[in-house]
Amino acid sequence: MKKLFFIFLTIVFCANIFAQREKYSSKERDEYYKNYESNYVPFKPLDTEFIRGFKSEYFEIYEDTLNNNPYFANKYVTPYADSVFSIMWSEEYYMQKIEMEFEKIGKINKVQVLKYEKKDSIEAFIYYSSEYENIFFGETGIWIAYSENNGNDWNYYYTGIVQAQPVFVKYYSKRPLINEKGKLEIDACLLKQHSPFSHPVGNPNYECVKDNIYIVFNIKVIAKDSDNDGLTDIVEDKLYTNKYNKDTDGDGIPDNLDTNPRVNYPRTEKSKIYEAILNDDIEWIDKEGMGKLLFKEHTTYKVTDTTETVLIVTDNEDLMGINPKKYRVIFMTTDEYKKKTKVYETELNVMDFSPLFKVDKMKDTYIMTYHFNTWGNEYLIRKTKKGWIIQMLSSWIS
Repeated sequence: MKKLFFIFLTIVFCANIFAQREKYSSKERDEYYKNYESNYVPFKPLDTEFIRGFKSEYFEIYEDTLNNNPYFANKYVTPYADSVFSIMWSEEYYMQKIEMEFEKIGKINKVQVLKYEKKDSIEAFIYYSSEYENIFFGETGIWIAYSENNGNDWNYYYTGIVQAQPVFVKYYSKRPLINEKGKLEIDACLLKQHSPFSHPVGNPNYECVKDNIYIVFNIKVIAKDSDNDGLTDIVEDKLYTNKYNKDTDGDGIPDNLDTNPRVNYPRTEKSKIYEAILNDDIEWIDKEGMGKLLFKEHTTYKVTDTTETVLIVTDNEDLMGINPKKYRVIFMTTDEYKKKTKVYETELNVMDFSPLFKVDKMKDTYIMTYHFNTWGNEYLIRKTKKGWIIQMLSSWIS
């Protein structure tokens, strides 16, 4: 019965979209999608020998044939995290009878910590974070927290490692973490991914193709900031910005504060439309999904500790002219993306805006789609005497 009901809802939903498209036809849209080339690349496992030869300019990998700490596919969660999750998944927690208080080391929730160690005045830990990863598709980055004054002051560094791509950092490493001042060591292995991540089904299948290795992190290398803009070289590589130029796009805003750091295009009226939608500058008028776009004067927004970073691959110069408020947007043209995309699954969260397609036989009226992670919306946008009006035509979760 549930299956039949789901099929019924799907049919109704699709019929509604079809009806809206028929009502607001657009030859521009039809022509665009007829010639559209997706950036999607079908998943294909990498060559085993290629993975075994993995190297990084930011850390050293060594073999240790005496290591008695093999890879276990089921060891993904630390004992502390497991104890917390077992409470969170319990009936009492869902019934709101338990109030969770998460322990922290520095500013990091202990659930994220893979390995912690203290040696004399030095404290350090390896932890995971999805600050620069696509968490909706299971990616977590490996970070270092380091203090030389008994944990009174901490520095946090991104290592460039995305767990299991291909390096898998072992939280159960028996190796002392603190080797000497400024150097950390942890056991690891190299994994081969055999299947893609599928939302919301779960994780891919992996095979360990090289075990008994360990990684040595040199804090000076990890912390290197060649252009002194506040972003380490590793982070700039992740964001596709220029690590030798503190202002990649030359707009006068340093890369670490710039919410649109790679490109500097004129802000057009269409830019303002995209900007209002991205920044959620919409005054919703009624429950039927009708609202008014609020165009703001040009304001220089700055990246903060809570600003999410997203990637938009586009050749649309109107879109690239936006002034983001809620996100740091990394723009790449389709050619740049094809040339610079990384071999392993190490991408930022991906956002997508279609062009503003002119609706046939209607003045100053456009259709546009906006897709982010697992959900998306289709909008009708039209210019009136009172300003630009937006109407949601459809919404979906994929």
